[in-house]
Amino acid sequence: MIKVLTIAGSDSGGGAGIQADIKTIYALGAYPLTVISALTAQNSLGVDSILKVAPDFVVAQMDSVISDMCPHATKTGMLLNADILKAVVRTVERYRLPSLVVDPVILSSAGKVLLESNALTIMREQLLPLATVVTPNLHEAEVLSGKKVSNIDEMVAAAQRIKEFGPANVIITGGHLENECVDILYDGKEVYRFGGPQIESEHTHGSGCVFSAALATFLAMGNGVIKGAEMANDFTRKAISKGFKAGKGPGSVQP
Repeated sequence: MIKVLTIAGSDSGGGAGIQADIKTIYALGAYPLTVISALTAQNSLGVDSILKVAPDFVVAQMDSVISDMCPHATKTGMLLNADILKAVVRTVERYRLPSLVVDPVILSSAGKVLLESNALTIMREQLLPLATVVTPNLHEAEVLSGKKVSNIDEMVAAAQRIKEFGPANVIITGGHLENECVDILYDGKEVYRFGGPQIESEHTHGSGCVFSAALATFLAMGNGVIKGAEMANDFTRKAISKGFKAGKGPGSVQP
């Protein structure tokens, strides 16, 4: 069976993070392997507290899983701080993990910091050069590129800047654009667009996690980046359209 490893934080509300990744990978017919980088106390109203996992234990999880069940693709989500990032980078390099999708989680949808400021340079300089694809949303693209990102042209400019940090491909997800929902893929030569009209729903919690997990899964199944991006976009749009309210706040997508 195709195996996909996710290295991410746990969402106690079940809508994003490692929980969204597991649901997505399993729904697509692959086997999810998990490494938890942080624990969050959160619900539909926001993140109340975060407990980091010791970097050595992140590595121990990776060693245990990879030595027995080597993944066909890997995705990273919330990595929280510089020490965890460095540990993940070293381990990815040591095992030469294929098809690495980096979801550069920086802020929660409610504005909680999920990547400490001292880790941003490590992400740019050490993790992104290992990535097959990096998948920032508009805000994350602004932080990584240092450029304003609010429309298609600015997405393209930001993708070109992020590409300079070394990832093989950059996909900026456009779920927060006005009037449309378009993802931009830049491979260093061409720009590709995927998407369509904006889906009217407030139940979008976990959409970025679902997209990156779906992309990693499609890559693990042997699809190229362009086809995988198209399929992940379609899958995520369907998951958003089936989003539901689970608590008092905005609901989650349904992979």
